[in-house]
Amino acid sequence: MIKPCSLRPGDRVALIAPSSPVSKEKMEISLESIRFIGLDPIPFPSCFMKDGYLSGTDKARAKDVNNAFTDRDIKGIFCIRGGYGATRILPLLDYINIARNPKFFAGYSDITALHTVFNKFCGFITYHAPMPSRGYKDLDDFSLSSLYEAVFHGFRTGEIQNPPGETLETLCPGSAQGQIIGGNLSVLAAALGSPYEVDTKDKILFLEDVEELPYRIDRNLTALRLAGKLGEAAAIILGTFSDIPSCDCEQDNTLPLNRIFEQIVYPIGIPSVYNFRSGHTYPQITIPMGVTIKLNATAGAVTFI
Repeated sequence: MIKPCSLRPGDRVALIAPSSPVSKEKMEISLESIRFIGLDPIPFPSCFMKDGYLSGTDKARAKDVNNAFTDRDIKGIFCIRGGYGATRILPLLDYINIARNPKFFAGYSDITALHTVFNKFCGFITYHAPMPSRGYKDLDDFSLSSLYEAVFHGFRTGEIQNPPGETLETLCPGSAQGQIIGGNLSVLAAALGSPYEVDTKDKILFLEDVEELPYRIDRNLTALRLAGKLGEAAAIILGTFSDIPSCDCEQDNTLPLNRIFEQIVYPIGIPSVYNFRSGHTYPQITIPMGVTIKLNATAGAVTFI
């Protein structure tokens, strides 16, 4: 897996909107965020477009992705936000030229669709990281430090620690090694059966989600299991499933998340953990997707190799 060059202060980086649009206020926050970490933001046209819940037409959003990779003055690419829409542009991307121009690429949530294809088809590492519309100057020290490390150094080998006070819990003990792939559970499940589905064979599969009812998490995990994606993986890392609507499990006829994990993930019998703090949560770890890691599920330890 190719590791794109790390960025240097002053580098020109593209801001693109491959999913949903942002307000003028959020656009200003995005520009300010990139300047805050010492880079020169170049907003591409999709950042100022709006087509309902999409940031411009599929053609326009795909064009920005393609152009950001082929523009030699652009050293890195930041997606301004997630939302919905990245899966719609997958057939329109120029994977040959993107693979020829690997660059630092960051985002998460709906951007999972792009992490998947860049890792799978183009063979380079991407970064599951906070997006600039969140406001980098308002990030906690842990999240900002993890982001800085990724932007300016790529990643360092060694054990990756959860934020203080957050324990990585063992679901199924054991150890495994492989490339970490995955991201948002709903996005991964939506691509099943297409050429753009995630390849989990002998990989360490990371999964997270936000604001989903337990039965929907169950449904998407079950879809991955039925498609063989859980069984083919070397190990599973469950992230933080944030802002799950509160409910009384008995009164509302539902299941708590830990029971869902025990019923769907545990029987697979591969090393598995949960509460890896990345995704729709802060503080959060920036993950270099495609990097080889070792998971010691018994000890609750993740190590970049």
